[in-house]
Amino acid sequence: MTDLAALAEISRRAQRPAHDERSEMHSLGLPIGPPVLNLYQLFRMPLSLIRSSDSIWVHQRGSVLDGLARVERDPGGDWTIVELSAVSEAARARLSARVVREAGRHGVTRVHVACREDAANLALLGSAGFHAYARETLFMRQPSAGGFAPVRNQTLRPATQRDALPIAQLMSHITPAAVSRVDMIDGTEWAHAVTGAWTPRASISPLLRFVEGRAYVADGDAGNINAWVHIGVARESDEQHPHVIRICVLPGVDPSLLIAESLATVAARATRAGTPESAILAAVRSYESRVGAGLRAHGFEEIADLRLAVRDARARVTAPGMVPAIG
Repeated sequence: MTDLAALAEISRRAQRPAHDERSEMHSLGLPIGPPVLNLYQLFRMPLSLIRSSDSIWVHQRGSVLDGLARVERDPGGDWTIVELSAVSEAARARLSARVVREAGRHGVTRVHVACREDAANLALLGSAGFHAYARETLFMRQPSAGGFAPVRNQTLRPATQRDALPIAQLMSHITPAAVSRVDMIDGTEWAHAVTGAWTPRASISPLLRFVEGRAYVADGDAGNINAWVHIGVARESDEQHPHVIRICVLPGVDPSLLIAESLATVAARATRAGTPESAILAAVRSYESRVGAGLRAHGFEEIADLRLAVRDARARVTAPGMVPAIG
């Protein structure tokens, strides 16, 4: 507990942009502001938002702490590196190696991380056995972007348990096979998706603990659905946490109306929650470019290009190896 002040200072310094001359820290470069994911802000949260399963490792040089790694343990057993900051790349490498070693000791087979797409991060993660499998663009809509136009025809409806299979089919249709193999989402997780308590992994996934999530769908033909929308509204009015949305649509479906409805829903729920002045974040994967174009048309701005990476021990265990020659 005596390290908390030093850890908060490391986390705060790591939030400075890389081009800032005062920037002394190397970090994952997640451009989420206000810095709700960093340790400095997390210590100010209600205790209910700090999970007892979160873990923090520190890097010490002499009597000074000069780096930290923070990991969230997912309900499914995977780990997610939320913060990896240090004064040098060497310290970050030692911290990432420690996280990987501890994951092995605890029987954790998959460790996830999202980072800014730059050479230093990709080289560091590659040396620790991570491989990048998806690109995401992070969009943000500031409250100053203006109000939301009224929506006349309501296309979205709240998701129900019977929508779990259509949502899974929708996602399998729009997600490349290589990414689906990494995501490895099963029927139980899709059943949770309709409640709004869970979504497929994204760079904004660690933010879900700070929001109240709900899921919506847009009906298509023959019992299918054309779109699935996850909306998370910030619960803490005094910390200016961002709201989050995730919009997944079938190819050929215009996302503009769905985005407009989503924003109207966020506005209504945020007003009731007392957080109408919070920004809105949206993560869009590279194969969902039409959604990105729709977000730009509704006042969103691109704030970062990110990579999702995973270290999967099972891929190493089951990989083909050398066998004795016969004959």
